Amino acid sequence: GLSSNYLLTHNEVQILFHEFGHALHSLLSRTELQHLAGTRGELDFVETPAQLMEYFALDERVLSQFAKHYITGNPIPSEMVKDLKASKSMFQAIHIQQQILFAMFDQSLFGPDFDHSAGVNSEKTNKLITKLEEIYRGFPHEKSNFWHARFTHFVSYGATYYSYSYARAFAADLWHTCFASNPLCRQAGQKYRDEVLQWGGVKDPNEMLQGMLGRPLCVDAVVKDLVE
Repeated sequence: GLSSNYLLTHNEVQILFHEFGHALHSLLSRTELQHLAGTRGELDFVETPAQLMEYFALDERVLSQFAKHYITGNPIPSEMVKDLKASKSMFQAIHIQQQILFAMFDQSLFGPDFDHSAGVNSEKTNKLITKLEEIYRGFPHEKSNFWHARFTHFVSYGATYYSYSYARAFAADLWHTCFASNPLCRQAGQKYRDEVLQWGGVKDPNEMLQGMLGRPLCVDAVVKDLVE
């Protein structure tokens, strides 16, 4: 019955895959020093394994391995996967605008031009977010909305939230170059472990990515995702 099954929405599955990407980064890390293991690397890169796993969560060949109807056991229908992909690609421009806004607010909040005298309060932050939303979002700011006060990434990432956008570009290149043709390829997975995951924060991210891709990084893949 329904009560004996743990059902997840696809959004929850995607979040699970995202966090599992971080877990793999830590579990498969093979560094001499613990403080350089797994996600303890450069913040410009650290979200890449997690964002890469989100591609797997949208691929029918991967979903069909486990996404089955809880009563019939039938795999998720192809048409449903197609619709899921279409829903994820809607309003991509707005999403990019939002990510740019988050990054610029983060940079401004921790930057030298922000007035930190007498502490940080809602009046100061709301003035800043109002200005930035007018520039980067295209929507008027709602004065009663203090969403930035509950977005904890601004605290934990401290001026490096832009790394999510960097990682999106890195992950797109990895996916389309190495995994899109066959996401269940053992050889590609082993190479990813050897060239990227095992190094944690020991190796330069650019060197790891070029070792995996076999060439310098390129933005064509993330642009393709945005326009298709």
